[in-house]
Amino acid sequence: MRPNTAKALLKAGKPAVGAWMNFPSVVAAEALASVGWDWICVDTEHGAIDLETAQNMFVAIGANGTIPIARVPWNDTISIHRILDAGAYGIVVPMINSAEQAELAVKAARYPPDGFRSAGGGRWRYWAGADYPRYANQEIMVVVMIEHVDAVERAEEILSVPGVDACFIGPNDLAWSMGVALDKGPRDPRHVEAVANVLAAAKKCKVPAGIHCFSPEDVNARIEAGFQFLACMSDGAFLMKSATEAFRAIKRPA
Repeated sequence: MRPNTAKALLKAGKPAVGAWMNFPSVVAAEALASVGWDWICVDTEHGAIDLETAQNMFVAIGANGTIPIARVPWNDTISIHRILDAGAYGIVVPMINSAEQAELAVKAARYPPDGFRSAGGGRWRYWAGADYPRYANQEIMVVVMIEHVDAVERAEEILSVPGVDACFIGPNDLAWSMGVALDKGPRDPRHVEAVANVLAAAKKCKVPAGIHCFSPEDVNARIEAGFQFLACMSDGAFLMKSATEAFRAIKRPA
Protein backbone atom coordinates (compact mmCIF):
# COMPACT_ATOMS: atom_id res chain seq x y z
CA MET A 1 0.00 0.00 0.00
CA ARG A 2 1.16 3.50 -0.80
CA PRO A 3 2.36 5.02 2.48
CA ASN A 4 0.56 7.94 4.11
CA THR A 5 3.48 10.38 4.29
CA ALA A 6 1.45 12.99 6.19
CA LYS A 7 0.57 10.50 8.92
CA ALA A 8 4.21 9.36 9.04
CA LEU A 9 5.29 12.95 9.75
CA LEU A 10 2.85 13.18 12.65
CA LYS A 11 3.99 9.86 14.11
CA ALA A 12 7.59 11.08 13.89
CA GLY A 13 6.69 14.16 15.92
CA LYS A 14 7.08 16.52 12.96
CA PRO A 15 4.67 19.10 11.52
CA ALA A 16 2.45 18.13 8.59
CA VAL A 17 1.35 21.32 6.86
CA GLY A 18 -1.46 21.42 4.36
CA ALA A 19 -4.05 23.61 2.67
CA TRP A 20 -7.83 23.65 2.62
CA MET A 21 -10.09 23.45 -0.43
CA ASN A 22 -13.69 24.66 -0.65
CA PHE A 23 -13.89 25.23 -4.41
CA PRO A 24 -15.16 22.27 -6.50
CA SER A 25 -12.29 22.47 -8.99
CA VAL A 26 -10.02 19.64 -10.12
CA VAL A 27 -7.61 22.08 -11.78
CA ALA A 28 -7.37 24.17 -8.61
CA ALA A 29 -6.66 20.99 -6.65
CA GLU A 30 -3.91 20.06 -9.08
CA ALA A 31 -2.43 23.56 -8.90
CA LEU A 32 -2.40 23.66 -5.10
CA ALA A 33 -0.92 20.17 -4.84
CA SER A 34 1.90 21.12 -7.20
CA VAL A 35 3.15 23.57 -4.57
CA GLY A 36 4.30 20.68 -2.37
CA TRP A 37 1.95 20.67 0.63
CA ASP A 38 2.12 17.59 2.87
CA TRP A 39 -1.64 17.20 2.55
CA ILE A 40 -4.67 18.94 1.09
CA CYS A 41 -8.11 18.68 2.63
CA VAL A 42 -11.14 18.64 0.33
CA ASP A 43 -14.01 20.11 2.33
CA THR A 44 -17.26 18.25 1.70
CA GLU A 45 -18.93 19.72 4.79
CA HIS A 46 -19.09 23.30 3.52
CA GLY A 47 -19.24 24.45 -0.07
CA ALA A 48 -20.49 22.68 -3.20
CA ILE A 49 -18.11 19.73 -3.58
CA ASP A 50 -20.03 16.54 -4.36
CA LEU A 51 -18.60 13.02 -4.10
CA GLU A 52 -17.67 12.62 -7.76
CA THR A 53 -15.88 15.98 -7.82
CA ALA A 54 -14.11 15.11 -4.58
CA GLN A 55 -12.89 11.83 -6.09
CA ASN A 56 -11.51 13.65 -9.13
CA MET A 57 -9.82 16.17 -6.85
CA PHE A 58 -8.18 13.29 -4.94
CA VAL A 59 -6.78 12.01 -8.23
CA ALA A 60 -5.28 15.41 -9.04
CA ILE A 61 -3.87 15.88 -5.53
CA GLY A 62 -2.38 12.40 -5.29
CA ALA A 63 -0.75 12.64 -8.72
CA ASN A 64 1.48 15.38 -7.32
CA GLY A 65 2.61 13.31 -4.32
CA THR A 66 0.47 15.23 -1.84
CA ILE A 67 -1.77 13.24 0.52
CA PRO A 68 -5.49 13.80 -0.21
CA ILE A 69 -7.79 13.96 2.80
CA ALA A 70 -11.37 15.13 3.25
CA ARG A 71 -13.54 16.78 5.81
CA VAL A 72 -16.72 14.72 5.83
CA PRO A 73 -20.12 16.41 6.15
CA TRP A 74 -20.81 14.84 9.53
CA ASN A 75 -19.82 11.94 11.79
CA ASP A 76 -21.81 9.64 9.55
CA THR A 77 -20.76 6.07 8.74
CA ILE A 78 -21.90 6.10 5.11
CA SER A 79 -20.22 9.43 4.37
CA ILE A 80 -16.97 8.13 5.85
CA HIS A 81 -17.14 4.84 3.94
CA ARG A 82 -17.82 6.54 0.60
CA ILE A 83 -15.15 9.23 0.92
CA LEU A 84 -12.50 6.65 1.84
CA ASP A 85 -13.54 4.39 -1.05
CA ALA A 86 -13.14 7.43 -3.31
CA GLY A 87 -9.49 7.64 -2.34
CA ALA A 88 -9.19 9.95 0.65
CA TYR A 89 -6.21 8.94 2.77
CA GLY A 90 -7.67 10.56 5.84
CA ILE A 91 -10.84 12.07 7.24
CA VAL A 92 -11.44 15.19 9.29
CA VAL A 93 -14.63 14.69 11.28
CA PRO A 94 -16.52 17.81 12.44
CA MET A 95 -18.05 18.55 15.84
CA ILE A 96 -16.67 15.70 17.91
CA ASN A 97 -17.83 16.51 21.44
CA SER A 98 -17.43 13.20 23.27
CA ALA A 99 -15.36 10.04 23.42
CA GLU A 100 -18.32 8.06 22.08
CA GLN A 101 -18.48 10.23 18.98
CA ALA A 102 -14.72 9.91 18.47
CA GLU A 103 -14.96 6.13 18.77
CA LEU A 104 -17.73 6.05 16.15
CA ALA A 105 -15.55 7.99 13.69
CA VAL A 106 -12.58 5.69 14.24
CA LYS A 107 -14.60 2.50 13.83
CA ALA A 108 -16.27 3.79 10.66
CA ALA A 109 -12.83 4.35 9.13
CA ARG A 110 -11.39 0.94 10.12
CA TYR A 111 -11.97 -2.49 8.61
CA PRO A 112 -12.82 -5.37 10.99
CA PRO A 113 -11.73 -6.37 13.54
CA ASP A 114 -10.80 -2.78 14.49
CA GLY A 115 -14.00 -1.25 13.14
CA PHE A 116 -16.96 -1.79 10.86
CA ARG A 117 -15.92 -0.24 7.55
CA SER A 118 -17.47 -2.39 4.84
CA ALA A 119 -15.45 -4.11 2.12
CA GLY A 120 -16.77 -2.41 -0.99
CA GLY A 121 -15.35 -1.24 -4.28
CA GLY A 122 -13.59 2.02 -4.90
CA ARG A 123 -10.66 3.64 -6.65
CA TRP A 124 -8.35 2.95 -3.70
CA ARG A 125 -7.28 -0.23 -5.54
CA TYR A 126 -5.74 1.88 -8.33
CA TRP A 127 -4.33 4.69 -6.20
CA ALA A 128 -3.22 2.81 -3.08
CA GLY A 129 -2.48 -0.71 -4.29
CA ALA A 130 -4.06 -4.15 -4.19
CA ASP A 131 -2.87 -4.72 -0.61
CA TYR A 132 -4.85 -1.69 0.62
CA PRO A 133 -7.33 -3.72 2.72
CA ARG A 134 -4.44 -5.29 4.63
CA TYR A 135 -2.79 -2.01 5.63
CA ALA A 136 -5.54 0.61 5.45
CA ASN A 137 -6.20 0.52 9.20
CA GLN A 138 -2.61 1.58 9.80
CA GLU A 139 -2.34 4.17 7.02
CA ILE A 140 -5.71 5.94 6.94
CA MET A 141 -5.69 9.01 9.17
CA VAL A 142 -8.57 9.91 11.49
CA VAL A 143 -8.62 13.53 12.65
CA VAL A 144 -11.33 14.69 15.06
CA MET A 145 -12.38 18.30 15.18
CA ILE A 146 -12.44 20.12 18.51
CA GLU A 147 -14.59 23.10 17.65
CA HIS A 148 -17.04 23.52 20.51
CA VAL A 149 -16.58 24.61 24.10
CA ASP A 150 -18.01 21.25 25.24
CA ALA A 151 -15.28 19.43 23.33
CA VAL A 152 -12.61 21.61 24.95
CA GLU A 153 -13.85 20.53 28.36
CA ARG A 154 -13.71 16.86 27.27
CA ALA A 155 -10.57 17.08 25.15
CA GLU A 156 -8.55 14.62 27.22
CA GLU A 157 -11.40 12.10 27.18
CA ILE A 158 -11.83 12.48 23.40
CA LEU A 159 -8.11 12.21 22.64
CA SER A 160 -7.73 9.10 24.78
CA VAL A 161 -9.81 7.11 22.27
CA PRO A 162 -7.56 4.56 20.49
CA GLY A 163 -7.26 5.24 16.78
CA VAL A 164 -7.56 9.02 16.94
CA ASP A 165 -4.52 10.14 14.96
CA ALA A 166 -4.82 13.88 15.53
CA CYS A 167 -7.20 16.60 16.61
CA PHE A 168 -7.96 19.77 14.70
CA ILE A 169 -9.26 22.97 16.27
CA GLY A 170 -11.82 24.92 14.25
CA PRO A 171 -11.18 28.39 15.63
CA ASN A 172 -14.28 30.06 14.19
CA ASP A 173 -16.85 27.55 15.40
CA LEU A 174 -15.07 27.41 18.74
CA ALA A 175 -15.36 31.19 19.04
CA TRP A 176 -19.06 31.06 18.20
CA SER A 177 -19.73 28.35 20.77
CA MET A 178 -18.06 30.54 23.39
CA GLY A 179 -20.02 33.64 22.44
CA VAL A 180 -16.90 35.30 21.04
CA ALA A 181 -17.08 37.38 17.85
CA LEU A 182 -15.23 35.76 14.95
CA ASP A 183 -13.06 38.80 14.28
CA LYS A 184 -11.89 38.81 17.91
CA GLY A 185 -11.59 35.04 18.52
CA PRO A 186 -7.82 34.57 18.29
CA ARG A 187 -7.26 37.64 20.49
CA ASP A 188 -9.93 36.98 23.09
CA PRO A 189 -8.34 35.63 26.31
CA ARG A 190 -11.07 32.99 26.67
CA HIS A 191 -10.38 31.70 23.16
CA VAL A 192 -6.62 31.71 23.72
CA GLU A 193 -7.10 29.72 26.93
CA ALA A 194 -9.39 27.19 25.24
CA VAL A 195 -6.87 26.57 22.46
CA ALA A 196 -4.08 26.19 25.02
CA ASN A 197 -6.17 23.69 26.98
CA VAL A 198 -6.71 21.52 23.90
CA LEU A 199 -3.00 21.61 23.09
CA ALA A 200 -2.15 20.61 26.66
CA ALA A 201 -4.63 17.71 26.55
CA ALA A 202 -3.21 16.57 23.21
CA LYS A 203 0.33 16.60 24.56
CA LYS A 204 -0.78 14.66 27.62
CA CYS A 205 -2.49 12.03 25.45
CA LYS A 206 0.42 12.02 22.97
CA VAL A 207 -1.91 12.89 20.10
CA PRO A 208 -0.81 15.51 17.52
CA ALA A 209 -2.79 18.73 17.79
CA GLY A 210 -3.84 20.78 14.79
CA ILE A 211 -5.48 24.08 14.02
CA HIS A 212 -6.57 26.14 11.04
CA CYS A 213 -4.16 29.03 10.44
CA PHE A 214 -4.83 32.28 8.62
CA SER A 215 -1.31 33.10 7.42
CA PRO A 216 2.15 31.53 7.07
CA GLU A 217 3.22 33.53 10.12
CA ASP A 218 0.38 31.98 12.08
CA VAL A 219 1.54 28.51 10.99
CA ASN A 220 5.09 29.21 12.16
CA ALA A 221 3.86 30.46 15.54
CA ARG A 222 1.65 27.40 16.01
CA ILE A 223 4.52 25.06 15.16
CA GLU A 224 6.66 26.76 17.79
CA ALA A 225 3.83 26.29 20.30
CA GLY A 226 3.76 22.55 19.61
CA PHE A 227 1.03 22.09 17.00
CA GLN A 228 1.72 19.52 14.27
CA PHE A 229 -1.32 19.23 11.97
CA LEU A 230 -1.66 22.67 10.42
CA ALA A 231 -3.83 24.06 7.65
CA CYS A 232 -2.39 27.17 6.01
CA MET A 233 -5.34 29.15 4.70
CA SER A 234 -7.66 27.91 1.94
CA ASP A 235 -8.11 28.14 -1.81
CA GLY A 236 -10.54 31.03 -1.40
CA ALA A 237 -8.27 32.84 1.05
CA PHE A 238 -5.26 32.47 -1.25
CA LEU A 239 -7.25 33.76 -4.22
CA MET A 240 -8.74 36.76 -2.45
CA LYS A 241 -5.51 37.73 -0.70
CA SER A 242 -3.48 37.76 -3.93
CA ALA A 243 -6.25 39.40 -5.96
CA THR A 244 -6.85 42.09 -3.36
CA GLU A 245 -3.15 42.89 -2.99
CA ALA A 246 -2.75 43.14 -6.77
CA PHE A 247 -5.82 45.32 -7.16
CA ARG A 248 -4.72 47.71 -4.43
CA ALA A 249 -1.19 47.93 -5.82
CA ILE A 250 -2.39 49.21 -9.20
CA LYS A 251 -1.79 52.94 -9.58
CA ARG A 252 -4.47 54.90 -11.40
CA PRO A 253 -4.20 58.43 -12.75
CA ALA A 254 -5.79 61.04 -10.53
